[in-house]
Amino acid sequence: MKTFTASLQNELKKVTTRKKFLVFFIIEIIICLLSSFISLAVSKASSGMIPMSLVFSNMPMGMLSFFIQIYIPIIIFMATCDLFAGEVHDGTIRATFMRPVSRFKQFFSKILAILILAAVYLGGLLIITTIIKTFTAHSVSGLGGDFLAYSLDLLPLIVLILFAAMLNQFTSSPSLSIVICVIAYLAFSITGILIPVMSGLLFTGYLQWHNLWIGITIPFMAMVTKMGVLVGYGMIFGCIGYYLFERREV
Repeated sequence: MKTFTASLQNELKKVTTRKKFLVFFIIEIIICLLSSFISLAVSKASSGMIPMSLVFSNMPMGMLSFFIQIYIPIIIFMATCDLFAGEVHDGTIRATFMRPVSRFKQFFSKILAILILAAVYLGGLLIITTIIKTFTAHSVSGLGGDFLAYSLDLLPLIVLILFAAMLNQFTSSPSLSIVICVIAYLAFSITGILIPVMSGLLFTGYLQWHNLWIGITIPFMAMVTKMGVLVGYGMIFGCIGYYLFERREV
């Protein structure tokens, strides 16, 4: 366990020293502020027809849809490419493999480091939108539900990280890796939109995982089936990704 913890700390240090993730976090804050200014302008322009409390009352959940499907997947793809294909490309993976840590622990410490990064972005989004909601709608009602929804959406992000890590084992070019990740993600997402019956079979259709658990719930067996689909995707991506990482020669 100590070696895994040390490996995780090493991977987290690699991620946190990259300034682009700080820049993207600042951009996340700016997007939230711009959205609130637009909503405020709409409320003012309506001369009270659209009350400010109504506009901002659901801001944390409203912003979650955009960030969980577009913004945070991009962050995940960049971090995954940095920690996998990027290290192979610049040769630093050799130093990683020479450490007295098994490749199993190295692979999953990278996965966990990326998950923590995604959780920071999600947590930051919840805090920012809740603060804006508190100052504009003068209410913190629903905070528990918002926190639960954000927490539930971490599960499909794990599958997305394993998916990106698997794709990164097929190339040593970080640029090519991120292009492949984005194209594959778009292909899955668009297929789910154009062919609704496929949406339930593709892991990208579960990124807003909280919709299945909060509000109108579906029958228990259907929930178990959907959980099985998501876990199955995670196991397949994780096993293939680790197998290729284990056999990788640099």
